[in-house]
Amino acid sequence: MMRLWKIAVYEYRQNVFKKSFIFILLSVPIMIAFGIGLGFFMESLQNNSLPVGVVDLAGILDESLLESGGRSSGIADDKGKVDLITFQTKTDARTALEARQIQVYYLLPPDYLTTRRIEAMSISKPGENAWRQFFGYLQTSLLVDQPEEITVRLVGGSAVIVRSLDGSREVPGGGPTFSLFLPLFITIAFLVMLMMSSGYMMGAVAEEKENRTMEVLVTSVSPIQLIGGKIVGIFGISMTILLSWTIFVVLGIFIAAQMGVTWFGDVSVDWRVVLSSITIALPAYVLAVALMTAIGSMVTSTQEGQSVSAIFYILHMVPFYVSVGYLNDPNGALAVTMSLLPFTALVTVGMRNLFTIVPAWQVMVSIAVQIISALCAIWLASRAFRSGMLRYGQRLYWHRLIRSKP
Repeated sequence: MMRLWKIAVYEYRQNVFKKSFIFILLSVPIMIAFGIGLGFFMESLQNNSLPVGVVDLAGILDESLLESGGRSSGIADDKGKVDLITFQTKTDARTALEARQIQVYYLLPPDYLTTRRIEAMSISKPGENAWRQFFGYLQTSLLVDQPEEITVRLVGGSAVIVRSLDGSREVPGGGPTFSLFLPLFITIAFLVMLMMSSGYMMGAVAEEKENRTMEVLVTSVSPIQLIGGKIVGIFGISMTILLSWTIFVVLGIFIAAQMGVTWFGDVSVDWRVVLSSITIALPAYVLAVALMTAIGSMVTSTQEGQSVSAIFYILHMVPFYVSVGYLNDPNGALAVTMSLLPFTALVTVGMRNLFTIVPAWQVMVSIAVQIISALCAIWLASRAFRSGMLRYGQRLYWHRLIRSKP
């Protein structure tokens, strides 16, 4: 066991301190930060910080609702607030608009309560926050004589909640939240990590096999210790990447929540769902690592191994392709079967958790299947390595590997 851990530590150090690993480690956080920054920039272009003018010829707006700075206090959403300036005549408002002192002015004609018509005048397209600001002020003014609970209820608007038939999932009327998609994000993170670390998996055996250093290693360690150590080392590399990404994501969520991004404003984590996704993902990842390591032992070059390993990516992506078939009935036979099988369980459980809660027994059976499959894959990888050493320079086929004597 000590030799296995020494091999794992060596494999970990050999890859973690490379410049390519640092690039992989920072690539995803940089892309996430760029995406969030671009979103904030595009949103800022939709708003305008100039004040908004108001001409009340109908005499229905309550100027007492304006704060000392000229802002309306009756807006439920503080995002993009601008100052409101009242004008006595349309001429005064037009003069301020031409002088670029305001971005737009809204005029309520004397017959507004009858016609419900509002005139808007601007030189260029006003920001989207201008209408939100004015409408909130108008709405609150019309409700100023109503009891506070009625005003709050009407200003707040309707709250629609979409609930699944079994009551296990709820989505607010404003749309799905980050918490709802968290299990799927975990699944995608493991798939991305699997693709990004495939080079380590293929190179774990193939390169040393090509330069024949394997012949030296097998004189002091057994095949199961060598293969097990390399798999543990690669698994540690992947967990380092995943942990780093998690820290960046948590930090990004905190910053976004502080900046008022509503999607991250109330992040409530369903730990049962998160833990079920992680506990399925870990052995599923080890299974893929072991099988790719076995391929590295069987092929004659690293390039050939990488081309063969593409089949594992396709198998993991199958649940996305057939999602329509099982998401219409997330607790049906097809959904349950794909949740238990190797390769398809990870994505299927993540997709099902969007619409329902996967029963605990299915999660436990899926975890057991993944662990047993991973252990069998590790054994198969060591067997492939041992057989590959006896056939140096020759391609090893699966049927001969399984039928060969230990």
